[in-house]
Amino acid sequence: MKFGYKFAMVEYNKIKKYLEKYGYKCEVTGSLRRKKEKVGDVDIVVKENKKINIENLKRIEKKVLEIVSKYSEIEKRINYYEFLLKSGISIHIIPEISMYFNYTLWNSTGPKLHVKLIKNIYKERKIEINMKNTVEKKIYQNIDIKYLKPEER
Repeated sequence: MKFGYKFAMVEYNKIKKYLEKYGYKCEVTGSLRRKKEKVGDVDIVVKENKKINIENLKRIEKKVLEIVSKYSEIEKRINYYEFLLKSGISIHIIPEISMYFNYTLWNSTGPKLHVKLIKNIYKERKIEINMKNTVEKKIYQNIDIKYLKPEER
């Protein structure tokens, strides 16, 4: 089932506001970040506002998913990372630590073919994408490609 962009953004902003009360930073990702007219779900990358190391990712993951499961608008849990809202749309939570947040945001924004293309260019040039503390524009600059905003991908 597909949902309109505006409807999905309203649902995203509600869950974002809820998670911010617990000290989390959220960014919408996937087709909603690419501003598609119709989306299947709401993908959200979530991190704690404080610096956390990789060893604590599982703890953060468990904690944020537990908090999401208590959100009053949850109808049911679909799987470990996905929840169905009472409004009918599902949310997909992608927990991340600060140092990988921007990379995960770029990677999960997609679309998959675009991400694969960029990763293949890196591979062909025998360089690695800096996943730590990077910004999206840098991912493109490092391979001399014009940065594409999410809605252009």
